[in-house]
Amino acid sequence: MSWFGKIMGGSVGFMLGGPIGALVGVSLGHSLIDDKVRSSYAERGQLTGQEQRQAVFFTATFAMFGKMAKADGQVCDDEIKAVRCFMQDKLRLDAVTQQFAIGVFNEAKDNNTPFEDYARQLGQVFQAEPQLRMMFFEMLFTLALADGVLHPAEDSMLRAAPGLLGLHGNVYETVKRQFVSDVSHHYAMLGLENGADIATVKKAYRKLVSEYHPDKVISKGLPEDFIKFAEEKFREINEAYEAIKKSKST
Repeated sequence: MSWFGKIMGGSVGFMLGGPIGALVGVSLGHSLIDDKVRSSYAERGQLTGQEQRQAVFFTATFAMFGKMAKADGQVCDDEIKAVRCFMQDKLRLDAVTQQFAIGVFNEAKDNNTPFEDYARQLGQVFQAEPQLRMMFFEMLFTLALADGVLHPAEDSMLRAAPGLLGLHGNVYETVKRQFVSDVSHHYAMLGLENGADIATVKKAYRKLVSEYHPDKVISKGLPEDFIKFAEEKFREINEAYEAIKKSKST
């Protein structure tokens, strides 16, 4: 993660601007990272535009996780476990980067900056990449359901998030349907209403496999640590298409 090394080396958060930039600076200051370890990660140079976008996505993810986990008034063990699994199993972050991510999570869950501010900044930075904004929203939904219950405060955040992120249409209901276990899940993965005709299904499928190809979303600013999410989304799109074709042929 070259952006992380450069931040450790002095390209501090204010370069990113807004509430996310401020959060980076505070989190680095409070992260319990040994000075010797910190210096070994440090890289010289200013953040490129691509690196700034990656830093925003990474930081916003853990900031919003913090806000979502605290939405019902307390952070439960299942939510902490979900975040740790996300860091270790999904992203495979090393110990130092995990410390930074935990610092962002803890600072965001307890500070006075509303989650709307983080969501708006991410939406603005990635305004030309709806697939990355949608992936971000899907990750929020996954964490909210980590304890098996969608608390009213979490539900309120999730309903507000699409508009803040600049996502249009009935995004909330579409993503929610991805968490059911029947054929509706497969239509939702393609962003379609149940029972869409095969021509519409094919058109949606072709568009999504182009937009969500892992190499393509990485090139648009998704941090490389998130490549497994892009790969999983790509796989789910293909599985959904095959499942719908099979259901229509029986």
